[in-house]
Amino acid sequence: MEKTDIYKKKFSILQDLSSAIVISDNINTIANLLLDFALNYTNAEKGSLLLIAEQDELSILASRGMDDRIDTSRKVKIGTGIAGMIAKNKTPVLVENIEKENKFIHFRRNRYKTNSFISCPLVINNKLLGLLNINDKKDGTPFNVDEFELLKTLANHAAIALENVFLLNQLKAKAAELEEVNKKLVATDILKTEFLTRVSHELRTPLNSLKGAIYFLQHSGAIEKNEQQEFHEIISVETNKLVSIVENLLNFLRLEDETRITKKTVLDLGDIFKEVQETKSLTTLLSRKDVRLTMDVHGNRIDLIGDRIKVIQFFTNLIAGVCPYLERGDAVEIMAAENGHITISVSITRPLPKDVLSILGDRRYVFQIEHPEDRLKLYLARNIIETHRWNLSAVNSDSLCQITLSIPKSVQQTIDIYVDQSMNSFVELISELLDINICSVMLSDDLTNELTVKSAVGLDEDIIKSTRIKLGDKIAGWVALEGKPLFIENIENDARFAKTNVAQYTTKSLMTLPLKIGDRVIGVLNMNNKKTAETFSKHDYDLASQLSQQISRFIELLHSDRHSEDDFKKFISSLGRLLDSDQSYAEKKALFTDFADKILKSSAPIIKLKKSGPIA
Repeated sequence: MEKTDIYKKKFSILQDLSSAIVISDNINTIANLLLDFALNYTNAEKGSLLLIAEQDELSILASRGMDDRIDTSRKVKIGTGIAGMIAKNKTPVLVENIEKENKFIHFRRNRYKTNSFISCPLVINNKLLGLLNINDKKDGTPFNVDEFELLKTLANHAAIALENVFLLNQLKAKAAELEEVNKKLVATDILKTEFLTRVSHELRTPLNSLKGAIYFLQHSGAIEKNEQQEFHEIISVETNKLVSIVENLLNFLRLEDETRITKKTVLDLGDIFKEVQETKSLTTLLSRKDVRLTMDVHGNRIDLIGDRIKVIQFFTNLIAGVCPYLERGDAVEIMAAENGHITISVSITRPLPKDVLSILGDRRYVFQIEHPEDRLKLYLARNIIETHRWNLSAVNSDSLCQITLSIPKSVQQTIDIYVDQSMNSFVELISELLDINICSVMLSDDLTNELTVKSAVGLDEDIIKSTRIKLGDKIAGWVALEGKPLFIENIENDARFAKTNVAQYTTKSLMTLPLKIGDRVIGVLNMNNKKTAETFSKHDYDLASQLSQQISRFIELLHSDRHSEDDFKKFISSLGRLLDSDQSYAEKKALFTDFADKILKSSAPIIKLKKSGPIA
């Protein structure tokens, strides 16, 4: 093929690919168009486009000329078989005759007519997205270098197209999530307006009575003692009403604030049930009412993501909230089961009043009843459900009430929780090992590309929540953009970032290191303020470098699915025991010093997720 023809075909590929990208943002549509382009430009009969799936596997998204049974069932493990090996190496391959290729000759290819094929990994920023395979030219000849070059061009631009589709889908998901949050904010504003209207009415009545009684006493001159006593009683009664209203108002505001602050972790539902059943106030209430409570988990252990304190509060307040409507001898039975999602069924051996069901269905109904303070516990229970974004329904039948709580399970949410927990342990460990007061891990937000504080020691909570740094901005942003570590002995003498040291930092020395997966920067590790007020040393820098690599490996493992959930729990627990050790300060200091020396001497990672244990 002439060079001019190759350039024309490459240009044609780019034109067709550009048109395909704007036609659809559906991953299946794009994949099938890409495969059709590849077959057309190489004059081939068979081909497949595989995308990276969970657990380091490739799954066939589109194919031509292949057995349909293979399309739906075949999974290719990275590193296994011809496709798996090429995907692992991330290098395009042209094979003119497989029988002459030593590394592929032992693989069987009975379903192909020719011994020639082209396989091109779809890679962007050193990240594998998938694999494009082309087999069996229609004329039976081997694929040539010109066709190989054409397919590599297509693969490179296909990777960009697929990455754009992935990012667009993520953006849509985030937009939908933000829209849902916005709806909840609007609903909350309406709820607060209704609440303030109700409270203003409740406040006005006793205040008018107080104002009238005081005015009469001030302007009536000498009046009989019994009349004075009557107005004193009015003032006393209305004052008590006013105090009660204000206390209830403060309770509502306090409950509203508490539900905004959630610290989610992985919870064992069986442990939660046990703790609820052992709650003293609840057992006392149930004993007085002679109501029987049973709580059980069906089958094996069930884990859920939530704020431990809030989840316990939900069950205790739900049970306590319905107790006033139960009679002696009634029962509350709570059962949990898992089948793709978690379902918790609460069976009560008596129908509940309609206004109680209304509050469980929508917490705004608490303001439409005469005495909202009587429903505070149910209000709080409903608030916790909405904070966790779970689903709750309640229905009456002739003889009982059935309350159902549905909790979706999200792999990404579980990973995020383990990242949070592990980063908390890491920053504490680093603070102990390097003897520093301020340490933080910042991770990149995939949507905004900004750095946010994931975990920190020595920083105010307001700073942690509000800090967002764009790539290239400030020290952390510079390190994230350049992908290079920064070791500064005196910030005031550094030409790049020269500035007066702020009062928050007791030393002018600092270290910031990138956290990387391959060539991609996923965050930074910041270290400031040696407890001794000394400058960071070369030993400190070497140790911090090793630890930053461990953090990066750990995050990579979490997102790669090459892990056991039990291993991560053991690892986080082990770090916690090390940090919470009851040993004396001197013994603990020696322990951390020895631990640091071992890290520096070993080139192997300190985190090894094996069956024998999470820490080596």
